[in-house]
Amino acid sequence: MLTDNGVAANRPATERAHSLAGWWPAGLAVLGVVIAAYLVLRPIGSGSELVGRAAPDFTLSTVSGQSVHLAALRGHPVLVNFWGVSCPPCRREVALLQAAWQANHGKQLVILGVDEQKDDAQSVAAFASERGATYPMLLDPNGAVGPQSYGVKDLPQSVLIGRDGVVRQVIPAPFLDPGPLRQDLAGILG
Repeated sequence: MLTDNGVAANRPATERAHSLAGWWPAGLAVLGVVIAAYLVLRPIGSGSELVGRAAPDFTLSTVSGQSVHLAALRGHPVLVNFWGVSCPPCRREVALLQAAWQANHGKQLVILGVDEQKDDAQSVAAFASERGATYPMLLDPNGAVGPQSYGVKDLPQSVLIGRDGVVRQVIPAPFLDPGPLRQDLAGILG
């Protein structure tokens, strides 16, 4: 005879408890494996979890082969723009970034364009020249900086870093007009 919960009524309560107790260690082990797999394999966030934290450091090469080390830029406000040559919104925002860089160069603003489409140096240099971009264009050939360190999923994405090296804002969309860009930069230029 079964009770309402499907347990045999004629089995003593201690016997039912002992049969369930055998499942606890295995259940906990499975739960542990599931949690560990989630922590290792979970998708990286939008980067917003970086706000208020020290910007992940990196060293990347420019298209001319010079190394740029983010930690060496401490004391400067920094805008890191993750982009790609074949990304239409990225192509449109370069002019705005160039204008912002020129307008705020006296305030020590550093803009770094980080190519995340694994384009070769010649393609990136040609793109920068064609668009009149004179701020440093960096190559991230293994995707170690954008997707892995900064949680970049879609291009373009920009990260604003204060003079103290702390991420102030993550912008997961292109800058389409100068007003919002000026507003966002005001937060790190002060």
